[in-house]
Amino acid sequence: LNTEYRMSSAFIIEEWRDLWSYKGDFVITCFAYVFSQSSLLSLPKLFIENGGGAFAIAYLVSLLFCCLPLIMMELSIGQQCASAPPKSLFNICPLLAGVGSAFILYSLVISSLLASYVSYILSFLVHLFTNIEEANPPWALCSSEWSTVPCVDNLAINNSGQTSLNNVKEFFDLSVLNVTTRIEESGDLQWMLISGIAGSWILVFLALFLGVKWLGKVCYFTFIIPLLLLLTLLVKSLSSNGANHLLQDVFETDWNALLKVETWVQAFAQSLYGTGLCFGAYITLGSFNKRNNNVFGDGLLIIVIHTALSALGFVTLSAMLGIFKSKFSIPSSVVLTDGFSQILNLLASASHFDQPQLWSTLVLMLFLFLFLNILYILMLNVQTSIEDAIGDSAAKFFPRFGISFATCCIGFVASLGYASQAGFYASQLMMKFIDLLCPWTLLAFELFAVAWLYCTCLSFFNWNCAHLLARDTSRLISNKPSKFLLFPFFELLYILPAVPIFIIVIKMWNYNFRDILKDNQASPWMELVGWSVSTVILLPIIIGMLYCTVKTCIHGPGFTLWEKFKYTILSPIRYEVPKVVSVPRYSSTAPGYVLLPHAPLAEPEQFNDIYSDRQQTRVSKI
Repeated sequence: LNTEYRMSSAFIIEEWRDLWSYKGDFVITCFAYVFSQSSLLSLPKLFIENGGGAFAIAYLVSLLFCCLPLIMMELSIGQQCASAPPKSLFNICPLLAGVGSAFILYSLVISSLLASYVSYILSFLVHLFTNIEEANPPWALCSSEWSTVPCVDNLAINNSGQTSLNNVKEFFDLSVLNVTTRIEESGDLQWMLISGIAGSWILVFLALFLGVKWLGKVCYFTFIIPLLLLLTLLVKSLSSNGANHLLQDVFETDWNALLKVETWVQAFAQSLYGTGLCFGAYITLGSFNKRNNNVFGDGLLIIVIHTALSALGFVTLSAMLGIFKSKFSIPSSVVLTDGFSQILNLLASASHFDQPQLWSTLVLMLFLFLFLNILYILMLNVQTSIEDAIGDSAAKFFPRFGISFATCCIGFVASLGYASQAGFYASQLMMKFIDLLCPWTLLAFELFAVAWLYCTCLSFFNWNCAHLLARDTSRLISNKPSKFLLFPFFELLYILPAVPIFIIVIKMWNYNFRDILKDNQASPWMELVGWSVSTVILLPIIIGMLYCTVKTCIHGPGFTLWEKFKYTILSPIRYEVPKVVSVPRYSSTAPGYVLLPHAPLAEPEQFNDIYSDRQQTRVSKI
């Protein structure tokens, strides 16, 4: 096309930006990410509490009509803008550029929490290896170092399932955490946990310091190994007696649950978490793709793999816990929980297998790899944003090695608070409060920016915004079926902001501070701490809006404040810019002049009509 382009460095992707070595690297990295985010620890409990098979229907609907359009949207934004969330969302809508910065802050906070979980798992593994000569894991046998009275060994005749669960919980509290009784009693830093946190950040640094070309190779290993571990645990569980006891309860269907609001809220929230949305991570992953990458095919493949891996993990965990439930005839509500406590229940179940040391090690290694995979992607999100902010010209002064080291050091410092004796209480408090507001607010603003404000005209609400994004994306891909199927899914973006808003309303309606930390472990002033952390994460949105408004109203184009303010929502990647053109002085197009047949010749002069309509220039090269 004979079109002039206003190109910026953000759009010359293939010339300077890192790209995946092979398409397979990108695909495997996405698989590792959704595998790790697939909510293995929460799904069995959610199924039982929300109607079994009815919840499965709601979950699949949310995957298809909510998560799939969102993944395609984020991949498309990343590929077109070739940058991490802060810069990409600025290119979509400058007024909401702070949403991208909030994504990065949110990623850093969650990464610090996950690093503490990695340290707990590493501590368990250290205790296992130091007692490798024993036939049973250390939490299966009573010990004066950590057990309380009464304590019953796993092998004792009078042992019950509840006793085994209590043994693992006590070992975790008194040997791994050396926990205090209340969150206010912070206690001392635990050196074993500090070492585990340091080890987790060293592993993150080693995965990221060479960029995505190296990370893609690392993820082959960190995806295949936990998949093999999960398959091994599945075979072992299904070949043991009692594996179907919990599965029968889980799939007991109550179709009336589909008429309950809570079922749909849990399904949408869990699917968004399980696919790794709410972090802007797919924008970063997509930014390392070529611009003609088929986002529809990739998004569909990610959803299919997520569904398969979630089903695989769901059956494995349900079978393992079903064996434990069958052996001790305890109710499902006792063995089913969520979060890190579910890992403790799995360890209690594995300690009753043959060769319990081996099976406990496999369970711990599985979740070690899963947590590390999430850490890799979230910190790639943070690192890439810093690289974008520094820019290509300053990269020689701030090499990627130094940026990776600096971000990991920041993450290490942020994680140290969870290495204290009250650190586990603090992690629970942060997770519960952050979940109430942060991910859903960020997602709502992101969807609003893309579906309603990404436009080429100076209007606040443009009914073609999501359609424009689909059109821009379809022009870059060559697969004709994908071109056609992109549009109906992108049209869903207009109504999808209602989903996170609906989740926020229901969660706030059901909010009760006493449910945040059980057993009266938190004082009322901790509620203020929790809300303060959530507010700080969302603060970049407000700061970004104020900064963009003030800057545009002072230095932006236009004559009145209202005209200037309109440019805060105008996408720079589809920007209308005035163009200096050379107009002959004596021509019919020169305003104020009439071409005479015998007029003397004169030198043409530069002319720029600032009062004429602004000429549209296409940015993205087609």
